[in-house]
Amino acid sequence: MIEIKFKQSILATAATLFFSLNNSLAMDNQVKIGGLYEFQTIYYKNNGKPEQRVLSSNNREFGLNTSGHIFVDYQLISENNHKYGAKISLEHTSANDRAAPFYVYYESDLGRIEAGAESSAGKKMRITGYSASCATGNGWNSVTQLSPNLPGTSDKSVAYITNFCSFLDAKTRTKGKVDYSRKFSYFTPKLAVNENHHFQIGASYIPDSSNMGHDKMDKDNKNDPVALVPYKFVVKDGISYGVAYSGKFSSELSAKASFVGEAGKPIAFNKKDDTKADKKFKDLNTYVLGGELKYNDISFSAAYTNYNKSLTAKDVDLIGRDSYAYGVGVKYNLDKYAFSINQFNSNFKKSILNVTSLGIDYMVAKGFKTYVQTNFYRTNGKFIDKNDNNSIKSDKGRGVLVFLGAKVSF
Repeated sequence: MIEIKFKQSILATAATLFFSLNNSLAMDNQVKIGGLYEFQTIYYKNNGKPEQRVLSSNNREFGLNTSGHIFVDYQLISENNHKYGAKISLEHTSANDRAAPFYVYYESDLGRIEAGAESSAGKKMRITGYSASCATGNGWNSVTQLSPNLPGTSDKSVAYITNFCSFLDAKTRTKGKVDYSRKFSYFTPKLAVNENHHFQIGASYIPDSSNMGHDKMDKDNKNDPVALVPYKFVVKDGISYGVAYSGKFSSELSAKASFVGEAGKPIAFNKKDDTKADKKFKDLNTYVLGGELKYNDISFSAAYTNYNKSLTAKDVDLIGRDSYAYGVGVKYNLDKYAFSINQFNSNFKKSILNVTSLGIDYMVAKGFKTYVQTNFYRTNGKFIDKNDNNSIKSDKGRGVLVFLGAKVSF
């Protein structure tokens, strides 16, 4: 009953905002073309098996990477300062970093509505331990292969949590595609306690996580958000929500904090034949609590996330069902330079990951930044050995990953 009333409340708010367009005739328009292109030189060394050392197909420890995105934001502004428009991603020849999905929006004194295949409210309002970081930050895991193919197991026999991403965003996104699941989101205006302290609330509703923005509405794009289980999942009636705070205590000291989460009903399908599975998995119910503190040129960030056994089952997840992660970061700005150190720790069903990241930024000119980031990681994973009476065993690893890159943004 609570879930139904919540969805009805979102629909009512959306209708109110959209219907007010009738009284908001456009008086002006703005067109913004923006984008980012990035070049990376990457070095990767670990003590794992051969399949874990592949960076480039024919050069296992050294590789070059390019990626980016371009978008057009067309905005109409009414006589009463209401704003509405669309943000559209443009196709380009380099690998897309998937940072600009398509959506339309409307913004007024009553808040902001977004409709399309953009990321969810929880993702947009989330603060993580990498909020205070340089260089690639949380993107260190983009080229790593932490899991070996161990004897007596299937491929990728150990899984880890490597970031703070959510199930209704990155974990149910189609590999290589820009758009997320289709949804609509509502954000309240910033609610002022006084002139220096504000709160904001946001929520997204995703009727069907398989309804992806890059495909037809009736196309069933099942995903694999849970590693090492023989099932794919779709999340029905997904809700992503967030509450954010921002405050300024003095000219030197400011703070941000957020609590974001997601909920939904999972539907499981067998990977072998794509039939509906006769298994009951725990409902989606995750959260991230994070904060960031800035004092002059120094910033600190910290966050904790817990999956609350989401999408797990006792007779499937035999090693464990609990999963969580936490991280902290410190960043210092010095003229054109910035320096950061971040620590990330996670436990995914008793498989442990520890990562330390050191980053440096150098702002060459406006819109042009170079950086270097070095990451040191250790793993202690648990897996079931089918060749040894399904006994639980450990696999330990370590590695170093270095990014030397440049970004041009406009």
